[in-house]
Order: sequence, then structure tokens, then C-alpha cells
Amino acid sequence: MAQFTGNILIRGQIECLTGLHIGGSKDKMEIGGVDSPVVRDPVTRQPYIPGSSLKGKMRMLLEYLTGKVTKNGGVHSCAEADCPVCRVFGSSAAEERRCGPTRLSVRDAYPDKTTVALWDTMDSELLFAEMKSENFLNRITSAANPRFLERVVKGSKFDLDMVYSVYDVDAHDDLKFFDHVRTSLVLLEQSALGGNGSRGYGRVKFCFAEPLMLGREAYRRGLDAVKQAAQWPEDKAFAISPEDLKLGSWRTS
Repeated sequence: MAQFTGNILIRGQIECLTGLHIGGSKDKMEIGGVDSPVVRDPVTRQPYIPGSSLKGKMRMLLEYLTGKVTKNGGVHSCAEADCPVCRVFGSSAAEERRCGPTRLSVRDAYPDKTTVALWDTMDSELLFAEMKSENFLNRITSAANPRFLERVVKGSKFDLDMVYSVYDVDAHDDLKFFDHVRTSLVLLEQSALGGNGSRGYGRVKFCFAEPLMLGREAYRRGLDAVKQAAQWPEDKAFAISPEDLKLGSWRTS
């Protein structure tokens, strides 16, 4: 039986170094409009980064690194206790979960105040985004087939929250498996987030504050104790790169 040990709270930012496109659905068809809009918050209409998109790309990169990609291209799911992919990112409910519950939870990432102010002053015909035009040329006739995509502009920053849960399941140490989270973040910085990465879209940079570890005793003392222990300083500095997210810098409560 899995015994809960604690949570590692990770807070940081995602900075767009190039335009970012994570596709959403079109509300209506428009002649001359955007062919592929970005995903937006239905209340504010502001673009955001879904946690599922970020976690899915991190998982895929780790699958390739560890040789877990299946021949048919499906999502890896062996649920073995020593499998870093299944242990960190979760396994199918149809499998016997010998690795225990999913360790990493990734929240939706919303723009910070500075980015919202940037979008408000942006010279663009689109709401909080830019329009990127592309052309596909027919190799025989040279006929152009234009399309228009919506992108989050370079320099936009999104607040990132992740929780890495630590369990005592077997002889394998969950804290050591956190190294795979760090590795997948490094791989993502050198790859791309969202669509059209091979054409220059979606290059991002991660910066983190000092992570905080809350042991199970903090939760046993009650919610007030957890809220107090999990307070982040107002002057938090996002200066830690994925490579420097190391165990020695963690504070415990």
C-alpha cells in the first residue's frame, strides 16, 4: 500500500522566447479570419497554457529519452515500479499500478500581470495575440495555399505551478525519480512547446523559485498549518533554472 510522505511545491514561470501556438477551437467561421486560434480562458479571453499540454510534452520527451516509445506511437504505460515515465507521469487505469499513484501534477499556466499589460498595449488586430501568416506552395504549379495562425507573442510570461507528490511504495526512492522531472524540463527547453516547433514556434524558458517540501506532519496539523507553511514570499525571485532544481536547496516543513 502506498503511504503518503509529502508534497514538493514548485512555482515558476514559462517565458516565450518565440511565438507560441497551442491550438484551441474556433467559435465561428470567418472569411479571411484566423484558421487556427490559440486556446483561451473562456472568461477573460486571454491565452493560457493548459497543464495537459505541458505535462504531455514533458512525458513524450522522457519516453523518447528512456526508449519507451511504442512501435505504434501510443502512450507508454507499463505501470512497473521502476519505470520513470509511469511513476512520475502516471499510467493507464487499465494497468495494475505497481508504481503507485501519479507523482507529478501540472496546473494550467496563466499570464502574469506584466504580460497582460504588454498584451493591452500591443499593436495587433487580434485580441491578446498576433496573427502569423504562412504559405504552402504546390511544388508543380507553385500555387500558394495561405493560412493564418494565432500566436502568443514573444516575451509573454505565464505563472507555473506543479506539485510532485512523494510516496513510500517500495524500495525505489521517489525523490530520486524527481530528477526525471528536471530532465524533461531541460529537454523541453531545447525542443518546443505547442504546435509547429520545427518552424520556430514554441521555444520557451523556465525559471523557478526555491521549491518547498511539505511533509505529511504539516498536513496532519491541519489546513491552517499547511497554508502557513506553503506561503510564498512576495519578493520571490524566479532565478533557478531546471538544471539547478536540486534536492539540497529544498526547505522542509
